Amino acid sequence: MKTHKSPLIAHLTELEKKAAHQEITLKDVVTIFGTDGHFVLILFCILPFLQPIPLMGLSTPFGLLISLVAFFYYLQKPPYLPKRWQNKTINHTTLLKIAEGAEKFFKKLERFIKPRLEFLFSEPFKSINIIFIILNAILLALPLPIPFSNAIPAWVILLQAIGHLERDGVLVLISYIQAVLSLIFFTTLAYGLKTGIEFIDNSMPTVAAI
Repeated sequence: MKTHKSPLIAHLTELEKKAAHQEITLKDVVTIFGTDGHFVLILFCILPFLQPIPLMGLSTPFGLLISLVAFFYYLQKPPYLPKRWQNKTINHTTLLKIAEGAEKFFKKLERFIKPRLEFLFSEPFKSINIIFIILNAILLALPLPIPFSNAIPAWVILLQAIGHLERDGVLVLISYIQAVLSLIFFTTLAYGLKTGIEFIDNSMPTVAAI
């Protein structure tokens, strides 16, 4: 059975070739990936947050950046990068390690990921997908010192990013399920916080009376 040739792997191979002969900036990386640049940038931004321990110092700027990149994709404009980041050179060795590692990882997934259910990338689902990414990027940006508060929205964004890069609607459907779990998690968190504050407020008169 012929396996689907991943466009992401093709881009990573091109990136490795260019990095072997010249210095690469973040702007170059986005240019190399062309129309896929938005989701490649989102993919690289989301990777540190897939583990359960929240990265409070990083989640806010990266969450806001991801939401901006997703919004620019919806507007069909080039991916947003702050000017001071555009010409930032990526260490040659580090870039090759990242590209080679990512290529090996996606080659293992290549047999399972393929273009399907592509109607999920057209309207109205296109708008729904971007809303899910932006909302979960905002949740990621919240500076919460609570386990999984980064990871749960990060997996929604990861599934959306890979789904768009590979045109795999099954991954997008899975991201919808993960988005529901994300909504339940943060709703429960907000309710618990509200209940805790109300309990403290109600306890204050009793404590004062003692």
